[in-house]
Amino acid sequence: MSLLTFIITINNADLALSQTLEKSQNSNIENLSQVNSLTPISNIVYKPIKIDGREIFKVAAIAGQEIQGNSKTSPLNIRVKLYENNLRQTIKNCFDTDTLKLTLEILENQTLVFASDAEELKNQELIAITDLDAQIHGISREDLANQIIGFMRDALIRAQTERQPDYLFRQILISTGIILALILLSFLISILQKYCFKKYQKLQKLIESLKLSYPQIDELRNNQQLTTVKPELNLGQKQQLIWEQQQDKNSFFRSLLQVIHIILWLCGIGWILGNFPYSRWLQIFLLSYAMVLTTIIGTYLIIQASPVIINWFAINSFQRLETETSVQRTVSRAITFSHTLQGIVMFTLACLGILLVFQNLNISLIIILVGLGIISLTVSLGGHNLVKDIISGILILLEDQYAIGDIIDLDYTIGYVEDMNFRVTQLRDSGGRLSIIPHGNISTVHNLTKDWASIDLRIKVNLDTNLSLALKLIKQVTNELINDLSWGDKILDHASILAVNNVSQTEVEITIRVKTIPRKQWNVAREFCYRLKQNFERENITVNATITSKYRS
Repeated sequence: MSLLTFIITINNADLALSQTLEKSQNSNIENLSQVNSLTPISNIVYKPIKIDGREIFKVAAIAGQEIQGNSKTSPLNIRVKLYENNLRQTIKNCFDTDTLKLTLEILENQTLVFASDAEELKNQELIAITDLDAQIHGISREDLANQIIGFMRDALIRAQTERQPDYLFRQILISTGIILALILLSFLISILQKYCFKKYQKLQKLIESLKLSYPQIDELRNNQQLTTVKPELNLGQKQQLIWEQQQDKNSFFRSLLQVIHIILWLCGIGWILGNFPYSRWLQIFLLSYAMVLTTIIGTYLIIQASPVIINWFAINSFQRLETETSVQRTVSRAITFSHTLQGIVMFTLACLGILLVFQNLNISLIIILVGLGIISLTVSLGGHNLVKDIISGILILLEDQYAIGDIIDLDYTIGYVEDMNFRVTQLRDSGGRLSIIPHGNISTVHNLTKDWASIDLRIKVNLDTNLSLALKLIKQVTNELINDLSWGDKILDHASILAVNNVSQTEVEITIRVKTIPRKQWNVAREFCYRLKQNFERENITVNATITSKYRS
């Protein structure tokens, strides 16, 4: 808006006229604006008379006098066309600006304005001022006539001056400089956009590197590549949100650059159009839709900024959630709602922006809402699967059936939830394949990583092994894990030794169960087997452990 105001101010300045002429014209226009308070009268219509797109004054007529409903035949439009033709013809006659004189002839029902000079222009009739014209301006006909002839003379001189070769040549030079400046700015903006896009691609690669299946994350933890003792899910998702917010900021900045690029060219083109009297009407036409353009640009920028704001709230929520006992589950839900909320906010903002655009175009909102209702009904009848998917997605979120980061089994596929919105869920399986599943197709969900999980360990020892010693060593390993600072928070209770599950001719199978927090059963099982193997080796006990993970929802 500042740029637009600057362009309008520049175009209102007269580069061709002297300082005295500018002060005189501005004074006359200011005097008219003080009396230009229109009186609302229901049966009177009015319309401005313009020279090169600049308004001089308004003329009025009685409404509803068109011939056969044709607005072109109304007295008002006929007067406007006649007066503007008279003004253009006067300018075309190339009058002498030094001796130009406007005179009045007062008749009974109107006041005529004539133009003449010391050369060929002799009493050229310009306009006729009626009592209706004076009424809409709120002053008498004589006072209005005296007001008009002052700034009409200035407007005619200005229009004549702007058609001189030296003025046009100067405006061509200015327009050429504007175009060169726009080209240079466009080049700089394109370089900055490419730089931002490279940063965006780097962030995208970092985010993709985090999108590993959670068993793979557990292996990274075993290899001590993740040294923090916090749950890897929280760490990975929080880091992903931070990078996604940086991506969103990058996208918003690139969108802002695009908008600046468009505004610069629109302002530059409007400036150039306003430099020439023959094209100034196009500038005024563009400015008449400035509010519509501002609404579109503002809506677009707000939509681009909404993911940044939503992710900012999600990131800040981690600081509050870290002190809660159910942090892991709450964080997953926060991530899920953050992703789904972005789509809702963007859609809502887009709808509001469209309504504002229609309102600025003077289109009735009632008609728009009725049309949207008809479209919604048509979509609901023809796209019932879409409606079903959205309703199912809402229920999944509200009932917390699963969230981003959960490992789920849908009978026909199993994997971890990489992303989801109200319509579909993106599921990444162990082979890296991404499955996009509409919510309406989901009938049964097995959540493998919600609340808690357990591991069944089938430990096979030789038939001649001392079972009492073996069971003692198993309990010892369990106590060691629970008392270990790195592993105690991952085990929910002591290992349950179920019993001797099977006895064969060569070996005895002992079954134990360890209950852990979700997604940590693989780590706990590996560490348990590692320590148990060391203890059995010291006692010369041969061991063969088989791990079976069991999940609870």
